[in-house]
Amino acid sequence: MPRYHFDVINGDGLERDNEGLEIGKQKVPAHVAAILTDIAKDELPKSPEVVIQVSVRDETEQEVFRGELSFKAEWTA
Repeated sequence: MPRYHFDVINGDGLERDNEGLEIGKQKVPAHVAAILTDIAKDELPKSPEVVIQVSVRDETEQEVFRGELSFKAEWTA
């Protein structure tokens, strides 16, 4: 099974995944979505505007997938 690395880019900068995860290619998008939502739960209370990216590298260090979550919240009244 291939090994993928899930690098996170957010307000704190780049957090490189050096360990990686053995996972099937078809499961990569769902894993990226899980990472994005988990991080958003932690970051949203701290800031009204959040942009989080997950860049997925394969075993050859090639970026093969990218996911992004953007959220902005503001009081209207």
